[in-house]
Amino acid sequence: MSYETFTGASVEEAKRAMRSKLGPDAVVLATRRRPDGSVEMRGIRKGEPLFKGEGGVTSGLFGRGRQQEQAAAPSLGGLSEPRATQADHRPAQNATQALRGDFSRKLNRDTSKNDPLFRSWDQKLGRHGLQPGLIRTLVDTAHELGGRGDEAQILSAALSRTLRFAPMNIARDVPIMLIGQTGAGKTSSAAKIAAAAAAQGGRLAFISADVGRAGAVEQMQTYAEALDTRFWAVEEPRDVVEIVRRERPGEGLILDTPGVSPFAAADVHALRAFREALGAEMVLVIPASGDVSEHADWVTAFAELGVRRCIITKFDASRRVGAAISACYASGMALAYFSEAPFIADGLVDAHPDYLARRLLMDAPARLGGNR
Repeated sequence: MSYETFTGASVEEAKRAMRSKLGPDAVVLATRRRPDGSVEMRGIRKGEPLFKGEGGVTSGLFGRGRQQEQAAAPSLGGLSEPRATQADHRPAQNATQALRGDFSRKLNRDTSKNDPLFRSWDQKLGRHGLQPGLIRTLVDTAHELGGRGDEAQILSAALSRTLRFAPMNIARDVPIMLIGQTGAGKTSSAAKIAAAAAAQGGRLAFISADVGRAGAVEQMQTYAEALDTRFWAVEEPRDVVEIVRRERPGEGLILDTPGVSPFAAADVHALRAFREALGAEMVLVIPASGDVSEHADWVTAFAELGVRRCIITKFDASRRVGAAISACYASGMALAYFSEAPFIADGLVDAHPDYLARRLLMDAPARLGGNR
């Protein structure tokens, strides 16, 4: 990687150090406040790619140069049919009802007095805002599995059975379309996915339909320059069709969309039009924390539009991550990635039960994924 890291007592001090080393036109990739109060900044010389050249990797998440399996139809979001879970087979009901859980099972057991595991997880997972029904299901699943290992291993095994984990394995002919609320982190998630592709020898180009938000086009242009890839700004689905026809891009594509509501008919119509224009898989981007019922309503509404997996962002900025996790459980939506840092080169972590178990059992937020 060609970026460099600088520190200072303030943003301006770190920026001065960066410009002294990289020149006055250096591009800031990300900043963060360190535990000691200082500022850490990552920057790159203007026009210099984040990854120099393309590697020789021919397999893995974004491998090139190998025979790709036939991609699943975009209507299935690149996933097979959902694995059977408790949430999948409940009678039709709204998301809020699903989150209350099924307390009819094991009524003869006083869980609060006789089940140490329930008492522990009710306290530890409950502080994250995980809904009681989900906690109860995790406890029951852990007992069914025998509860072997330390607490993190037991929780990981229960999460693996209860939730769906589906990091993306995207063929180059299945573009990605990131959707969600304004401020959820779609643009930075697009850059992180492209950075992961570049690190493994692939290349993804950007298309941005978020042209109305102040600074959005400039932000995406900066990411494209840092990743040494192409970028197009569009306003309408027909613009996407024209790019595909005229440019015939050989690399994969990520479409960044403006903030939308699944409850607004005009927004839904626009999403479907962009999806059809690009033939893309829609991937929901949602922040980790928030009102759990609101999250559940949103995730369920997007699932009804054909979205099959999501990226959960702001793991580093959220003490409680239960709202998004509970919402995905209620809707049956699969987890693709967790975003735990602002840095585009290493802030995205494959969704995995081991990672989620450790994060849920922690007393305070911290990075767990490590560098890619």
